[in-house]
Amino acid sequence: MSTKEPWNNEIYRAMKEESTEMKRHDRGRDESKRPLTTRFLTFLVILMFILVGLAIGFILWNNQVQNTASIAKSFHQSSSVVKTEESTSQAAASSSTEATPPASSSTVASSSSSSVESGTTYTIATGDYPSTIAAKTGIPWETIASLNGITADGYNADGSAIHAGQVLKLK
Repeated sequence: MSTKEPWNNEIYRAMKEESTEMKRHDRGRDESKRPLTTRFLTFLVILMFILVGLAIGFILWNNQVQNTASIAKSFHQSSSVVKTEESTSQAAASSSTEATPPASSSTVASSSSSSVESGTTYTIATGDYPSTIAAKTGIPWETIASLNGITADGYNADGSAIHAGQVLKLK
């Protein structure tokens, strides 16, 4: 009778088939996990890009709003100064045609500096900008800046900004 080799026995075959099935079953489980993990990581990366994009967009929008607000503020300040200057000059013109000028008109005309009337110097008041100083004095800012060693942006020669109380030469 023929002897069976030990690896040809039924028990070994059953064990071989069982291990092959388990490997297939485990592989199927791993394959189902991989796409879920890959999808989840892809979702996280896309979500991160969206959040970073929103953050950058918010920062740019906020800077734009602040710049617009500062431009509007400086425009309103300069337009109110021009209106005040016009009303002051009209009041001064009407008072100069009268025989006795009222004392209050000279006070209104020199609300920020008494030396504007003399025309040689100007004392910077709080809230004055180069454009408002030029509007108040009627002298272009470039001329005032060149006479006083100031940049066109309103900085002194030493790099400090112009400040309230600083006296500027006008002629």
